[in-house]
Amino acid sequence: MKVSLIAISEAVRLRLDQHLAVDLRSLAAFRIGLGLILLVDFTIRLTDVKSLYSGEGVLPLEALKQLPHVPWVWWLSLNSVSDTVAWQSGCLGAGMFGAVLLILGWQTRWVAPCMLLLLHSIQARNPWINYAADKLLFLLLLWGCFLPLDRFWSVTHKGGWSGKRFQVLLSSWGAWGLRLQPCVMYWFSVLRKYGVTWKDGSAFKYVLEIDQFALPFGVWLKTVPEGLLHCLTWSALAIELLAPCLLLATGVIWRWIGLGVLVVFQFTLLLTLDLGIFPWVSTLALLPHLPGSMWCRKSGRRPQRRIRSEISNNNPLHRLVGWLLVLMLTWNVLMTWNYPDSLKAQLPKWVAHGVSLTRMDQYWGMFSPDPMTLDGWYVLLADLSDGRQVDLLDPDRADVWSKPENILGTFTGDRWKEFMMKIFDYPSQAKLWEGVIQHFKSKWMSERP
Repeated sequence: MKVSLIAISEAVRLRLDQHLAVDLRSLAAFRIGLGLILLVDFTIRLTDVKSLYSGEGVLPLEALKQLPHVPWVWWLSLNSVSDTVAWQSGCLGAGMFGAVLLILGWQTRWVAPCMLLLLHSIQARNPWINYAADKLLFLLLLWGCFLPLDRFWSVTHKGGWSGKRFQVLLSSWGAWGLRLQPCVMYWFSVLRKYGVTWKDGSAFKYVLEIDQFALPFGVWLKTVPEGLLHCLTWSALAIELLAPCLLLATGVIWRWIGLGVLVVFQFTLLLTLDLGIFPWVSTLALLPHLPGSMWCRKSGRRPQRRIRSEISNNNPLHRLVGWLLVLMLTWNVLMTWNYPDSLKAQLPKWVAHGVSLTRMDQYWGMFSPDPMTLDGWYVLLADLSDGRQVDLLDPDRADVWSKPENILGTFTGDRWKEFMMKIFDYPSQAKLWEGVIQHFKSKWMSERP
């Protein structure tokens, strides 16, 4: 009986190797894309370093410590060592430098973990400006830390693994985690969309009505026949449910179909809704799924199906990554009926901190179980000395209480939008509006002679 179980286990492992192994050349492409997005992310954050990350901005360290819930462990953040603008700028500059090293593929075994620490540090410094893209980016980098990102197209390695046979397929717990991460995101996003609007097809219409997200193309889509919007709603559900299955197919054609559908899906989101860097990070997550045959044609080599499997490796680190993968899958299943904060409240504090630190407290619930129906715009009213009133967010609008022509244009970036939405969601933190008002007041005065 024991022998039969071992044989069955080995057969299952071999089968999963075929579906979840990652091509090292696709992994190298992922490394370059990851470095580029990290470079852009750190650069954009640097433009708001004083207002969003320093003690002179909207969330000094003392205010951070008093938040009703701190989702990511701030006290392990390098950015929390000092509240000065110079220190925050230095941390962001280090992140930009590390991102360049990652692109070049220089000593990724050490650079990737350092980048993970720097990314955690800046995300934890102001957790109220983060959204789903930040968690996904962190998770992709986390799985990448356990993989040989520099085996191709790097300054430290000029080819594949050494050996008599040219091997480019790797099956390991880290590879499985990287391949499954976007699939898990899409699958459990669908499971969370159990509301009435997703069933009757009206959800997409409600999404487009959210002025804080809708781009011009999204505004135009509201004018198309309602039946078409219903079809788009159900199509989105079908894509999120079925396309990830194609990503894991062993057939090259099926995998290309899955990749193509999801790229088009993310490009549509990019044109329709202001979701920050989310469409780009979601597209990045698809790169490890690129079939190896794509690179074989360019290199002139015949397709190689030999797989180096490290699943049975008894190294403690490999086992730890395996348990991390189990935690990811288990947590996402539990989130179908629960919420991260409520579940973490039931766990021992050290366990909850570990879950938060690794970002395994995943919750892919965008526009679920139904899209939000409470919407509007923000007004920061200022009384001038001549008796006039202006909205500091949109000073050129004559009627300060009228709806702005472009609500998205009143925000200086998606981070600011996220921060203001969070303050609105937590009335107990209304005092944080003082910092927001002071920032836009200073900005308004600096733009006037």
